Amino acid sequence: MSLNRGEMLTWSGHMIHLDCPSVEEIYLEDISHPLSQLCRYSGGTAIFYSVAQHSLNAYRLSREFYYDEKTQLYLLLHDASEAYLSDVPTPVKKMLPGYLEIEERLMEIIYLHFGLGFPSPHYQRMIDMVDRDLLAYEIPELIPNLEEIKPDIPLLDIDLDFKIRDPYQVRTEFEDTVKQLMKKL
Repeated sequence: MSLNRGEMLTWSGHMIHLDCPSVEEIYLEDISHPLSQLCRYSGGTAIFYSVAQHSLNAYRLSREFYYDEKTQLYLLLHDASEAYLSDVPTPVKKMLPGYLEIEERLMEIIYLHFGLGFPSPHYQRMIDMVDRDLLAYEIPELIPNLEEIKPDIPLLDIDLDFKIRDPYQVRTEFEDTVKQLMKKL
C-alpha cells in the first residue's frame, strides 16, 4: 500500500488524512492505544508516564475542581492529537511552520467526533489552567531535577496516578472514561 502525502494508517487499520481529517476517520482506539504507549516529556521522566495517564490525571483534577462533564471530557481529550502527531515538546512545536495549524484542525475534528465543539475561550481557559496546574504535581514526581520550574500553586491532596502502569490497563481506563462521560452529555 502506498500512502499519499498527509495520509496515515492508524492503529485500528483505518486511514486518516492529516492534511484534511474528517470526523469519520476518528476512532477511540486510535487515540487511546497510542496515547497509552507514548511517554510524556519526550521520555525525559524518571519512570514511564504516558500521555494517556496525563490525560486521566487532568480529568481527575477537573473532577476535583467540580468541573462539569463537558469540561472533564475536554480535559480527557486535550492531548488526543498526539496520538497522530506524537508528543512534540511545546518549544519545538513553535519552531515548526504549520504544525500548530495541523494540530488545531485535528483537535477540532476530534472534539466534533466526541460530541464537543471546538472549545470556547471559557473552556479553553479551563483546559489550559488544569494542564498547567498539573505540572505542579507531575514535575516533582516525574522530573525532580526540574523542581525549580514547577508552577507555584497550592497542591491539593488528591489521588493522581504516577505509578508505572501497564499500557493496556491505561488504555482501557481511558476508553471507559471517555464512554462514561459521553453518556452523561
